[in-house]
Amino acid sequence: MNSECHSMVIEYLIHNCFKNTAKALLDETSRLENCTSSQKGAIKKNLMELDNERQWILLDARKKLTDAIEQGDILEAFDLIKKHFPALAAQDLVPNSPTPVNDPEAAQLHTVLFKLKCQRFIEIIRSTTASSELEAIRYAQTHLKATNTELKEKVKEVTALIAYADPHQSQSKHLLTQERREQLAKEVNNVLLAQCNLPIQTSIEKVTRQYAIVAEELLKCNVASPAGNYREKMAI
Repeated sequence: MNSECHSMVIEYLIHNCFKNTAKALLDETSRLENCTSSQKGAIKKNLMELDNERQWILLDARKKLTDAIEQGDILEAFDLIKKHFPALAAQDLVPNSPTPVNDPEAAQLHTVLFKLKCQRFIEIIRSTTASSELEAIRYAQTHLKATNTELKEKVKEVTALIAYADPHQSQSKHLLTQERREQLAKEVNNVLLAQCNLPIQTSIEKVTRQYAIVAEELLKCNVASPAGNYREKMAI
Protein backbone atom coordinates (compact mmCIF):
# COMPACT_ATOMS: atom_id res chain seq x y z
CA MET A 1 0.00 0.00 0.00
CA ASN A 2 1.51 3.35 -1.01
CA SER A 3 1.67 6.29 1.38
CA GLU A 4 -1.34 8.09 -0.13
CA CYS A 5 -3.61 5.05 0.12
CA HIS A 6 -2.29 4.31 3.59
CA SER A 7 -3.16 7.82 4.78
CA MET A 8 -6.63 7.68 3.21
CA VAL A 9 -7.46 4.36 4.88
CA ILE A 10 -6.15 5.49 8.26
CA GLU A 11 -8.15 8.72 7.96
CA TYR A 12 -11.31 6.75 7.18
CA LEU A 13 -10.80 4.36 10.11
CA ILE A 14 -10.17 7.19 12.57
CA HIS A 15 -13.16 9.15 11.25
CA ASN A 16 -15.46 6.18 11.86
CA CYS A 17 -13.92 5.26 15.24
CA PHE A 18 -12.47 1.90 14.15
CA LYS A 19 -9.65 2.19 16.66
CA ASN A 20 -8.49 -1.43 16.82
CA THR A 21 -8.36 -1.74 13.04
CA ALA A 22 -6.53 1.58 12.70
CA LYS A 23 -3.96 0.57 15.31
CA ALA A 24 -3.48 -2.84 13.70
CA LEU A 25 -2.95 -1.26 10.28
CA LEU A 26 -0.44 1.23 11.66
CA ASP A 27 1.48 -1.51 13.46
CA GLU A 28 1.48 -3.84 10.45
CA THR A 29 2.43 -1.16 7.94
CA SER A 30 5.31 0.05 10.08
CA ARG A 31 6.79 -3.46 9.99
CA LEU A 32 6.88 -3.77 6.21
CA GLU A 33 10.47 -4.15 5.08
CA ASN A 34 9.92 -3.29 1.44
CA CYS A 35 8.65 0.27 1.99
CA THR A 36 10.27 3.08 0.08
CA SER A 37 11.89 5.86 2.06
CA SER A 38 9.02 8.23 1.26
CA GLN A 39 6.48 5.67 2.50
CA LYS A 40 8.44 5.23 5.71
CA GLY A 41 8.34 8.96 6.20
CA ALA A 42 4.58 9.07 5.75
CA ILE A 43 4.09 6.13 8.10
CA LYS A 44 6.29 7.71 10.72
CA LYS A 45 4.25 10.92 10.48
CA ASN A 46 1.02 8.97 10.90
CA LEU A 47 2.39 7.21 13.94
CA MET A 48 3.54 10.49 15.47
CA GLU A 49 0.15 12.08 14.91
CA LEU A 50 -2.09 9.14 15.78
CA ASP A 51 -0.14 7.03 18.25
CA ASN A 52 -0.92 9.56 20.92
CA GLU A 53 -2.80 8.32 23.94
CA ARG A 54 -4.90 11.46 24.14
CA GLN A 55 -6.06 11.06 20.54
CA TRP A 56 -7.07 7.45 21.12
CA ILE A 57 -8.96 8.43 24.27
CA LEU A 58 -10.89 11.06 22.30
CA LEU A 59 -11.62 8.53 19.57
CA ASP A 60 -13.07 6.14 22.17
CA ALA A 61 -15.08 9.00 23.64
CA ARG A 62 -16.51 9.92 20.22
CA LYS A 63 -17.49 6.30 19.65
CA LYS A 64 -19.18 6.01 23.05
CA LEU A 65 -20.92 9.34 22.55
CA THR A 66 -22.37 8.52 19.14
CA ASP A 67 -23.40 5.07 20.40
CA ALA A 68 -25.16 6.66 23.37
CA ILE A 69 -27.11 9.03 21.12
CA GLU A 70 -28.10 6.22 18.75
CA GLN A 71 -29.33 4.23 21.75
CA GLY A 72 -31.28 7.19 23.11
CA ASP A 73 -29.11 7.60 26.22
CA ILE A 74 -28.77 11.38 26.10
CA LEU A 75 -27.81 11.68 29.76
CA GLU A 76 -24.78 9.47 29.09
CA ALA A 77 -24.00 11.59 26.03
CA PHE A 78 -23.94 14.77 28.13
CA ASP A 79 -21.71 13.09 30.72
CA LEU A 80 -19.22 12.15 28.00
CA ILE A 81 -19.26 15.68 26.61
CA LYS A 82 -18.52 17.16 30.03
CA LYS A 83 -15.69 14.69 30.60
CA HIS A 84 -13.93 14.72 27.25
CA PHE A 85 -15.00 17.74 25.19
CA PRO A 86 -14.70 20.90 27.32
CA ALA A 87 -15.11 23.32 24.39
CA LEU A 88 -18.54 21.87 23.66
CA ALA A 89 -19.47 21.55 27.32
CA ALA A 90 -18.52 25.21 27.89
CA GLN A 91 -21.47 26.29 25.77
CA ASP A 92 -23.79 24.81 28.40
CA LEU A 93 -22.25 26.35 31.51
CA VAL A 94 -25.03 28.94 31.68
CA PRO A 95 -28.39 27.19 31.22
CA ASN A 96 -30.61 28.73 28.52
CA SER A 97 -27.93 31.29 27.62
CA PRO A 98 -28.46 33.12 24.30
CA THR A 99 -26.95 31.74 21.12
CA PRO A 100 -23.62 33.50 20.33
CA VAL A 101 -24.21 35.78 17.34
CA ASN A 102 -20.67 36.96 16.59
CA ASP A 103 -18.96 33.58 16.89
CA PRO A 104 -20.12 31.04 14.26
CA GLU A 105 -18.21 28.16 15.86
CA ALA A 106 -19.67 28.83 19.30
CA ALA A 107 -23.12 29.22 17.75
CA GLN A 108 -22.78 25.80 16.09
CA LEU A 109 -21.76 24.18 19.38
CA HIS A 110 -24.63 25.89 21.20
CA THR A 111 -27.14 24.67 18.58
CA VAL A 112 -25.88 21.08 18.72
CA LEU A 113 -26.23 21.05 22.51
CA PHE A 114 -29.77 22.38 22.22
CA LYS A 115 -30.63 19.65 19.71
CA LEU A 116 -29.37 17.09 22.22
CA LYS A 117 -31.66 18.60 24.84
CA CYS A 118 -34.58 18.35 22.43
CA GLN A 119 -33.67 14.71 21.87
CA ARG A 120 -33.66 14.15 25.62
CA PHE A 121 -37.24 15.46 25.71
CA ILE A 122 -38.14 13.04 22.91
CA GLU A 123 -36.58 10.12 24.79
CA ILE A 124 -38.60 10.97 27.90
CA ILE A 125 -41.79 10.86 25.83
CA ARG A 126 -40.65 7.62 24.22
CA SER A 127 -40.28 5.94 27.62
CA THR A 128 -44.09 5.96 28.08
CA THR A 129 -43.87 5.49 31.84
CA ALA A 130 -46.57 6.65 34.23
CA SER A 131 -44.59 9.81 35.04
CA SER A 132 -43.07 10.48 31.61
CA GLU A 133 -45.53 13.24 30.69
CA LEU A 134 -44.93 15.19 33.89
CA GLU A 135 -41.17 14.62 33.62
CA ALA A 136 -41.20 15.88 30.04
CA ILE A 137 -43.07 19.04 31.00
CA ARG A 138 -40.63 19.79 33.80
CA TYR A 139 -37.67 19.11 31.54
CA ALA A 140 -38.99 21.44 28.85
CA GLN A 141 -39.63 24.22 31.36
CA THR A 142 -36.05 23.95 32.64
CA HIS A 143 -33.98 23.15 29.56
CA LEU A 144 -35.89 24.09 26.41
CA LYS A 145 -36.01 27.86 26.65
CA ALA A 146 -35.05 28.81 23.10
CA THR A 147 -33.37 32.15 22.47
CA ASN A 148 -33.76 32.51 18.70
CA THR A 149 -36.32 31.74 16.01
CA GLU A 150 -34.63 28.57 14.74
CA LEU A 151 -34.48 26.98 18.17
CA LYS A 152 -38.00 28.09 19.04
CA GLU A 153 -39.24 26.18 15.99
CA LYS A 154 -37.39 23.08 17.18
CA VAL A 155 -38.98 23.37 20.62
CA LYS A 156 -42.41 23.77 19.06
CA GLU A 157 -41.81 20.71 16.92
CA VAL A 158 -40.71 18.34 19.69
CA THR A 159 -43.07 19.51 22.43
CA ALA A 160 -46.01 18.74 20.12
CA LEU A 161 -45.42 15.08 21.00
CA ILE A 162 -46.90 15.59 24.44
CA ALA A 163 -50.31 16.39 22.97
CA TYR A 164 -50.84 12.85 21.69
CA ALA A 165 -52.04 9.85 23.67
CA ASP A 166 -49.92 7.66 21.39
CA PRO A 167 -47.02 9.67 19.89
CA HIS A 168 -46.05 6.70 17.70
CA GLN A 169 -49.32 7.08 15.80
CA SER A 170 -49.23 10.88 15.62
CA GLN A 171 -48.25 13.37 12.92
CA SER A 172 -44.99 13.85 14.85
CA LYS A 173 -44.04 10.17 14.85
CA HIS A 174 -41.01 10.90 12.65
CA LEU A 175 -39.35 12.38 15.74
CA LEU A 176 -39.33 8.93 17.32
CA THR A 177 -37.50 7.16 14.51
CA GLN A 178 -34.08 5.57 14.81
CA GLU A 179 -33.04 7.57 11.74
CA ARG A 180 -33.44 10.79 13.73
CA ARG A 181 -31.13 9.47 16.44
CA GLU A 182 -28.56 8.43 13.86
CA GLN A 183 -28.70 11.80 12.09
CA LEU A 184 -28.14 13.63 15.36
CA ALA A 185 -25.28 11.29 16.26
CA LYS A 186 -23.66 12.05 12.89
CA GLU A 187 -24.08 15.80 13.41
CA VAL A 188 -22.52 15.64 16.87
CA ASN A 189 -19.67 13.49 15.55
CA ASN A 190 -18.93 16.05 12.83
CA VAL A 191 -18.72 18.80 15.43
CA LEU A 192 -16.36 16.71 17.55
CA LEU A 193 -14.19 15.86 14.53
CA ALA A 194 -13.72 19.59 13.96
CA GLN A 195 -12.88 20.02 17.65
CA CYS A 196 -10.21 17.32 17.26
CA ASN A 197 -8.80 18.98 14.11
CA LEU A 198 -9.94 16.06 11.93
CA PRO A 199 -11.70 16.38 8.55
CA ILE A 200 -15.49 16.11 8.55
CA GLN A 201 -15.42 14.36 5.18
CA THR A 202 -12.78 11.73 4.50
CA SER A 203 -10.66 11.58 1.35
CA ILE A 204 -12.24 8.24 0.45
CA GLU A 205 -15.70 9.81 0.56
CA LYS A 206 -14.54 12.71 -1.61
CA VAL A 207 -12.98 10.39 -4.20
CA THR A 208 -16.09 8.18 -4.24
CA ARG A 209 -18.38 11.16 -4.84
CA GLN A 210 -16.09 12.54 -7.53
CA TYR A 211 -16.01 9.16 -9.28
CA ALA A 212 -19.81 8.94 -9.16
CA ILE A 213 -20.20 12.41 -10.68
CA VAL A 214 -17.73 11.68 -13.48
CA ALA A 215 -19.46 8.37 -14.30
CA GLU A 216 -22.86 10.06 -14.32
CA GLU A 217 -21.68 12.85 -16.64
CA LEU A 218 -20.11 10.33 -19.01
CA LEU A 219 -23.40 8.45 -19.20
CA LYS A 220 -25.26 11.69 -19.99
CA CYS A 221 -22.86 12.36 -22.83
CA ASN A 222 -23.29 8.80 -24.12
CA VAL A 223 -19.60 8.23 -23.77
CA ALA A 224 -18.33 4.71 -23.25
CA SER A 225 -17.51 4.69 -19.55
CA PRO A 226 -16.70 2.25 -16.80
CA ALA A 227 -20.21 2.74 -15.36
CA GLY A 228 -20.75 -0.98 -14.97
CA ASN A 229 -17.39 -1.43 -13.30
CA TYR A 230 -18.19 1.59 -11.11
CA ARG A 231 -21.38 -0.05 -9.84
CA GLU A 232 -19.50 -3.26 -9.12
CA LYS A 233 -16.82 -1.36 -7.23
CA MET A 234 -19.41 0.55 -5.22
CA ALA A 235 -21.14 -2.71 -4.33
CA ILE A 236 -17.84 -4.09 -3.09
